[in-house]
Amino acid sequence: MSATISANRFEQPESFVFTPENEKKAEAFIAKYPQDRQASAVLALLDLAQRQSDGWVPQAAIEHIAEMLDMAKIRVLEVASFYSMINLAPVGKYLVQVCGTTPCWLRGSDDVFAAVREELGVGVGETTGDGLFTIMEVECLGACVNAPMVQINDDYYEDLTKDNFKAVLRALKNGETPKAGSQSGRHSSEPVGGPTTLLGNGSQAASAASAGDDAAEAPAPSLSDPARPPKLDAPRDGGADDLKRISGVGPKIESTLNELGIFHFDQIAAWSDDEKTWIDGYLRFKGRIDREGWIDQAKRLSGGEGE
Repeated sequence: MSATISANRFEQPESFVFTPENEKKAEAFIAKYPQDRQASAVLALLDLAQRQSDGWVPQAAIEHIAEMLDMAKIRVLEVASFYSMINLAPVGKYLVQVCGTTPCWLRGSDDVFAAVREELGVGVGETTGDGLFTIMEVECLGACVNAPMVQINDDYYEDLTKDNFKAVLRALKNGETPKAGSQSGRHSSEPVGGPTTLLGNGSQAASAASAGDDAAEAPAPSLSDPARPPKLDAPRDGGADDLKRISGVGPKIESTLNELGIFHFDQIAAWSDDEKTWIDGYLRFKGRIDREGWIDQAKRLSGGEGE
């Protein structure tokens, strides 16, 4: 097998050399590897050549890289043909890579493909007549939480619908630069309806996260409420009990209880219904104390059981 690209349905340049600027970049990539391992720079050099050649790697570039790395031409071609991000044929100014993997498909990637067909008049594997757009279907691009999504050159466009992706394509056709990222307005990959965790203040925040939206929105009981359990200013002699021995109490909850002046099992064992309700509301637990049986556990532990 020769190193000639078989699908030679387009004009190949007769020669290729890196520009002086890219030559320096190539040398820097190569210098990262030991003398007998410099072939490891092949993918970086292929990407560099692709960026210099308007989005594809001509055969002459493969031959030039092989000479630079003292590799057989076929070995460079093997790498170039293995990775889907290396193009061995010319592509449009905008390489539109539409993710069709399961998360994007479930979230509407079919609408994204429809937007391409309706706005550009081409399908997968085709390039528009003006040479602006080449369409590819690819596997996961790593932004599943914001599906469906598309990569155009080096930018991700996420949370797509048929209409907002048409708007992205129209902007590119008009020479504009549409804002990358979510097209629905959400920040990064936060939940679609906005943040739902860490909405409280201080030590209550982690507890609020596990209690749901209604609990997170409800005001916490006042620290001066008479239903608040009696507190100690400090642990008794011998130090605080390890409240984490109560199933359901972790380090964060233990720290919060200590801040409330609760250091010992017998304090929890003595909670009245009103006091238990106050703690449950302060921690935004929605009945978790009863579900996990904190008071019964504390009674056993304060009586010496479980030692």
